Amino acid sequence: MNRVVQWIAGASVAVVAITSAAVAQEILTRKYEPYYQTMFPISQAFGLEMLDARLRVVEAYATTPMNAELKQHVASMATHDLGRFYGTLQQRNAALATELKTVVDAVAKAVLDGQPAAAMATRARPLVANAYNAVIDPALRNNLQFKAALMASMLMAEDGVSEAFEEAVKYPNRQQYPVGWGAWERVEVLWKELAEVATPALRSEATLFMDNMRKFYQTKHLPPVPFPEEDQEELESLTHSMAALLESVADATLFVGRDMPRVTKTLGEVVASICAEYAAGRDSLATERLYATLEHFVSEASGVAGTLSVLAPETDARARLLFSRLLVTRYKPPAGTPATNMSAVDACRGLVTVMAEANKAVGG
Repeated sequence: MNRVVQWIAGASVAVVAITSAAVAQEILTRKYEPYYQTMFPISQAFGLEMLDARLRVVEAYATTPMNAELKQHVASMATHDLGRFYGTLQQRNAALATELKTVVDAVAKAVLDGQPAAAMATRARPLVANAYNAVIDPALRNNLQFKAALMASMLMAEDGVSEAFEEAVKYPNRQQYPVGWGAWERVEVLWKELAEVATPALRSEATLFMDNMRKFYQTKHLPPVPFPEEDQEELESLTHSMAALLESVADATLFVGRDMPRVTKTLGEVVASICAEYAAGRDSLATERLYATLEHFVSEASGVAGTLSVLAPETDARARLLFSRLLVTRYKPPAGTPATNMSAVDACRGLVTVMAEANKAVGG
């Protein structure tokens, strides 16, 4: 699905994926806004979850060869998973940060070299659990709204359940599928915890959504044969519907794209603070915060990047260039676009301008 169509589909699902009239009436009166209140911790937790998911994929492929594309997907644990929380972990437990990075880098290298990596992945997972405890406050980790937002991210964010399946549809070798399987396994756990506080009616409705989503990952880590390409839109719709239901469970706004002027204004303020981190030489902290910013710029829950691709394509192209200068991401400029050699500080400052342009484009 190209970016324009993806935005149109994603935005329409976000609007219509309301599970009941009662939900529709409540939508403007949600009490909590976790993506605004705890933007950085949610992104850090997502990185920890996806790091563990990729390590579980490595374990699952202990005796099954990975092809080149799956190797690249799995090895990205060392960049855009670890990068989401590494700066904070360094501050709170430098020894653990070093140990975890060493092991994760070793797993990624072994995977890329086609060497056995399952045993190393198994050794790494307790370190991830320890990092989770160091980075995310236990009270926040058990907070209902935080947990609902994290589950929504696992469903809809890049590499999550829906996006991984969509990427698997695009490419013949289907090798984004195992990453989606890893995310789905964690979604199952999160929902079991959230179901305990859901009303019977919401729990019943969610059970139906979960049962229908589960069929897409019934073959565990191996892509199913034949692959159900025609079901891509169905899974996307289900994930959005589940996220809308989570809004009711947690009394929280999870589709931030309902107010794009506010999103873009907030992201502009966040990026300005990130530039100060780059200027002070705190690149690891800047990187993890920029990943959180990118999440809200490109995710289906906000729709900002897709909107810009229609309303302000030059701004979208510049955003792609600048984000890809600073982060490892699939949100890249078109093939053949010359890479920029500007400094991290200058690239970050360019993103401040981008956010101002985005805010204007969406009516801010």
